[in-house]
Amino acid sequence: MAFANGDERHRWEFGRYGGRFYWPEGLGDTVNDWSEIFTRQGYTVTGVGDRDAVPGYEKVAIFVDRVGTSHVAISDGNSWKSKLGSYQDIEHETLDLLEGFEKCEYGKVVVILKRKLRSV
Repeated sequence: MAFANGDERHRWEFGRYGGRFYWPEGLGDTVNDWSEIFTRQGYTVTGVGDRDAVPGYEKVAIFVDRVGTSHVAISDGNSWKSKLGSYQDIEHETLDLLEGFEKCEYGKVVVILKRKLRSV
């Protein structure tokens, strides 16, 4: 979540606050709460079939694994990007690369949100 929100100072983790940890006040750890974090920033929910990176739009894909909400991938309009835990950042053309329920996969995309790309 920190990577998807451009926060390089904190690790976003529900239930752990202070120091190097952050989680938005008043929100839990459900898919709806994760979606709310992005709708507060001007994103709107689209269909899960809206999976392509689209020039002029930023997108967020929220993944859910067998345990619960697990991962967020972001798109700058050109490709998708992900932070693999405390490991490296990766760029990927599709969300399919990370989908699945086997080892090292993040579950299924259940929500996609988008907003117009902000001018620099």
